Amino acid sequence: MASTERYVSLYRKYRPTTFDGVIGQETVVRILKGSVDTGRTSHAYLFAGPKGTGKTTVARILAKALNCDKGPSSHPCMECEHCRAITSGTDIDVIEIDAASNRGIDEIRDLRESTRFVPARSRKKVFIIDEAHMLTVQAFNALLKTLEEPPDYVVFILATTEPQKLPETILSRCQRFDFKRISEMAMFQYLQGLRNIEAPNITDEALHQIVALSGGSMRGAIGLVDQFSVFGTESVSSATVLDLLGLPTEENISLLVEALLSRDPKAVSSVLDQLERSGIEPADLLERTIALISGYILDKVTLRTPSSDSIPNDRLKAFPDATLVNLAAAFALIQQQSVYLSDPYPLVQAFLLAIALDLPMGLDRSHEEFSHEVQFTSSQQDVPRLAVRQMETVQKAVEVSPGSPDETVPETRSISTGEPADQWAHFKALVSDASKPIGVMLQALDVREVGVDQGVLRIVLGPKTKLFRTMLEQKQDEVLVPAARSAYAVDQVKLVEEGSQEPARQETVAEVPVDDKLELLKKTFDATESLFGS
Repeated sequence: MASTERYVSLYRKYRPTTFDGVIGQETVVRILKGSVDTGRTSHAYLFAGPKGTGKTTVARILAKALNCDKGPSSHPCMECEHCRAITSGTDIDVIEIDAASNRGIDEIRDLRESTRFVPARSRKKVFIIDEAHMLTVQAFNALLKTLEEPPDYVVFILATTEPQKLPETILSRCQRFDFKRISEMAMFQYLQGLRNIEAPNITDEALHQIVALSGGSMRGAIGLVDQFSVFGTESVSSATVLDLLGLPTEENISLLVEALLSRDPKAVSSVLDQLERSGIEPADLLERTIALISGYILDKVTLRTPSSDSIPNDRLKAFPDATLVNLAAAFALIQQQSVYLSDPYPLVQAFLLAIALDLPMGLDRSHEEFSHEVQFTSSQQDVPRLAVRQMETVQKAVEVSPGSPDETVPETRSISTGEPADQWAHFKALVSDASKPIGVMLQALDVREVGVDQGVLRIVLGPKTKLFRTMLEQKQDEVLVPAARSAYAVDQVKLVEEGSQEPARQETVAEVPVDDKLELLKKTFDATESLFGS
């Protein structure tokens, strides 16, 4: 007959029930045990630290230590009614509140009311508020007085992953304990014992990968072991773990690095296509590549045994350390630029191909450096005649407009009349405001020359930029032309690759009838009737 016992996940099954079972928080545990044994416990605690490091677990253990029939004691008996009830989560005097879903002032008022009643059967009434940073400002204000001077039988324990979001008035009323990320060595040793009992098919290599990916969270690591405990008899390798999480393998990453630094765009494209078909997210690819290079350099500097197999390391050995570090830095900059996109893959692919083609993408240069390097072929005198007349007419209209002292002229967007470099910076700022991705690409491109010729803003790009020029031209009417209209007073933009001999568009600026000038000015500069008088 099959067992009807409900399955309990491993992280709950193996959750520590005493202070001695807590892994990786020795200092926190030692202070709490001492405070319980000496009777010098606080009325309010703040447990801060990354997820999965034991904050809520330690809060429950502290509640047991305070309420154990044989206590207060730092070694609760685990046999009395209070210890068993708190362990199972059924003790009526230990109230756990999830602030993420009970964050309003009404819930905190109910909590404050319940502090007026003595514990039903325990020594202390313990309130554990998880994700405390999610409480609203009003809720914190409602909690403030009670947190400062609660009844003698009440203990508050606030747990949070983001203590910087808590008001200073709350922080100052709590004893704060910072939980650190659990070390890889301590986590690996613990998971080995757990693996031997629950999932013997997981290899040490896979365990190392699980530890590396857990980010110091024991709960996350145990959760991955739990998933592979039902994998079957087949051995679980490092690649299996990465496949489950949708992450690129070190083999694929090292192939990409080798292709990039060998200036082999075909190989780069092949690896990227393979990763895209595998469902690898660009953000994960960038982050894992940086981590691989960082780990390789760290292993080399500290002379420690590499944590990964020899194949990726052998590929990386072919390149100077400085080159690898520069590549990691470039990946970090690409990562910063791509976070604005809903689908960052095209931009990431474009940047990586540019690296393979040895194109100067300029990710590491500032806006000012770009402006100094660009050649400007037009000055203010070269602005089309119509634009000059428009500016003069508007200036005269503003000067002669009577207007009473109480009248104010609405702020309007005007043409940048500074130096050419200022106009170009203004144009890029307008593009970025209209479309962050296009602004990022324009900033990163190798722009050689900018000039206004016959009513056309002509932007000359460095060689081998056809891919990026095509992407920009797709947004020309939507983004580039409106920016050019505001910054240069022209209605056309021409993107030209240097050396392509592409002529600029020869457009004749038509004269505007006198009767239509007023309407044209209002339309062009988004002005109002008060600007022109009646």
